[in-house]
Amino acid sequence: MKSQIQVELEKLLPQIKRVTNMIKDAEEDWPAHFDRTNPDDLYLRIMFYQIQGKLDDVRRAIRSMVAPVLKEGVLFKRQNGRYELQDGTYFTSGESIEYLLEEPGEDSRWVSSRIEHNGEDYYLFGRMELPLQGLRVRIKDIPLWD
Repeated sequence: MKSQIQVELEKLLPQIKRVTNMIKDAEEDWPAHFDRTNPDDLYLRIMFYQIQGKLDDVRRAIRSMVAPVLKEGVLFKRQNGRYELQDGTYFTSGESIEYLLEEPGEDSRWVSSRIEHNGEDYYLFGRMELPLQGLRVRIKDIPLWD
């Protein structure tokens, strides 16, 4: 079942891209497509804009889910303060990363995040309390543009 769901989600990607591009095009010249004196038109314009944002989020999530894993390993801190994998791949602020969340009493799972720096040390966005040293992470080949 999970493979079928993944296949169906991947099939949605071209449709999502097409619809979001249509909304973006309409927004670029919105007076040509919406009557500013018509409350229903303005409502649709706002709804389209909100839906576009949510569809972009869905598209990013699907692309992340199906992206191949490039590297996986355990982080350790270098002498210069950056964290890296055994092969020398290091991480700086803003870089996407997935980490294996292992908490007592819960099932282990991969979680998407990014690396940030607070002026003193690097941390996982949204999980500052989680030590990077010894954390199992992976990076995926997620295209930035298409």
